[in-house]
Amino acid sequence: MSMFTYNRDIPDAPNNPSNDQPKMQVNTNSTQDLIAVDHVSFNLSPGGTHKQATFSSKNAAGAQVDPQSVLYTGDGTASTVANLLFRNQNAIFPINTVRAWGFVNGATGAVVNNQSVNVASVVRNSAGNYTVTLTANAVTTADFAILVSSTSNTSAPTRLVYSSYAITGIGTFTLKFDQLANGTGQDVTSFSFQVLQI
Repeated sequence: MSMFTYNRDIPDAPNNPSNDQPKMQVNTNSTQDLIAVDHVSFNLSPGGTHKQATFSSKNAAGAQVDPQSVLYTGDGTASTVANLLFRNQNAIFPINTVRAWGFVNGATGAVVNNQSVNVASVVRNSAGNYTVTLTANAVTTADFAILVSSTSNTSAPTRLVYSSYAITGIGTFTLKFDQLANGTGQDVTSFSFQVLQI
């Protein structure tokens, strides 16, 4: 991160303006450089709009009184990686607990049209059985939850299929789809999953 030099109280009324001029130039340039960190800067279109929002550290947010609220980064629970949080007068709310997401072809195990976030691979081991590996650091412990949804196999659309998962390590897990009646592996047309961690 950059540091921006700034001279407070310049220009100062008793000073000769020529003496303050170099400090005023530093202040003017620092202002432009500071704005350009997260914004479209001066003389550019659309000037003043955000390019991003950068948080320099994890900060605890003080109690808020309506209508005040604050957006900040703080430690997660299972992870010490910075998590984006929102606090108002009622409570603290995580902005997003989703660490990974994928939409997968059930017959092949292939991610459909690149629709995934933080998924390194999905391998179809056998009918209705898949191993999912997340990208490095998507989660930082094996303490995460998975939400799964699937569509029925087109050859057996009336069969009830249920899913289960087993976490096998940091960022790895297996997904299984079974016929409720007999417990055998059941391919599904497609499935999606979300990995959650705070």
